[in-house]
Amino acid sequence: MSTPKWKKELRQKQHAEAKRKKEYDALFASVPRRKVKEFVPYKPEPRYVRETPEIPSLNTIPTGVCPPPARKVYTGDLIVGIATMHKSNAVPVMRGTSQAEDIAKMRRG
Repeated sequence: MSTPKWKKELRQKQHAEAKRKKEYDALFASVPRRKVKEFVPYKPEPRYVRETPEIPSLNTIPTGVCPPPARKVYTGDLIVGIATMHKSNAVPVMRGTSQAEDIAKMRRG
């Protein structure tokens, strides 16, 4: 006996539907799913502290304040003073020259 036509068509529909479902599942199976990770609270690592032994320093200078350096004072007689030229530019004025007059007459001809 052969299989009736309606059974054969029903089986073919089921096979076609199963094939479509398999293709649909394969299409979405290739898309990576986003995995939800479990929440882990942040715990920072302990800081690294270098252990250095306490070494006392050798004091060659007596403890206290070191003396200030000696003040620098001009002791010669070549420079008479300091003149201001342009935009607060300090210029030394020498003895025996007409620099002071030249600076005073500057911009006035």
